[in-house]
Amino acid sequence: MVTGAARGIGEAIAKWLIMAGADVTVIDKDSLVKSVFRTESCQVLEADLHGEDVVALADEVLANGPVELLVNNVGITTPHRVLQVGSEELDLVLGTNLKGPWLFTDRLVQALIEDQAHTPDRVPRPRGSILFISSLHDRFVAREAHYSVSKAGVSMLVKAMAKELGRHRIRVNAISPGWIRTAEDTGTPEQVAKHARLRPRIPAGQAGVPADVARVALFLLSDAWSGYVTGQNIAVDGGLSLHNWLDE
Repeated sequence: MVTGAARGIGEAIAKWLIMAGADVTVIDKDSLVKSVFRTESCQVLEADLHGEDVVALADEVLANGPVELLVNNVGITTPHRVLQVGSEELDLVLGTNLKGPWLFTDRLVQALIEDQAHTPDRVPRPRGSILFISSLHDRFVAREAHYSVSKAGVSMLVKAMAKELGRHRIRVNAISPGWIRTAEDTGTPEQVAKHARLRPRIPAGQAGVPADVARVALFLLSDAWSGYVTGQNIAVDGGLSLHNWLDE
């Protein structure tokens, strides 16, 4: 299951999972998701993790059986500074980035645990791997405070879930991408200015692309590759998070 899959990082992770042979369901509120995956072998749902009953949405997904791999990629922000943020912006950003994924994950996890309990003699018993896409802004102050707060909440949720769910053979990890360029934004004036500002601060010398995140996502989702890794938040940023004020 991959949320926010219509473009960028979510699209890349979903398509890499499909190439790896996973039985994938993708969700996005943008109807574009249907055309993006029109030639892929996967289930496509058009839904909003903020505006809809996420428990009911999870139950719709569970009609096909328990979900063992979950990527919570959906995330949004609004262009408001800290003193400009009101209840509407808080509800939208925290609801989409934290509350919705939390409740959605909770329902899917409950179903997986129930499935484990009903198949005690099954070998191997079903396991789970959950991945949240966070952000470097979960630990660094940014202009859009409500976005940073939502991602900081995601990072703590990952730790709390990992500690609680380990006994159920469910791992929980996060990826914090740095500057990841997508095909849609490479030529905009904002991105050109961002390129000039950030590139000198990235030790790797360039921005990343969605595939850079997708490769790490598959590593973290796979028990064969990362079966002893849980509660971790890995920065995929070309070293951008190593920059500090002493470098100015």
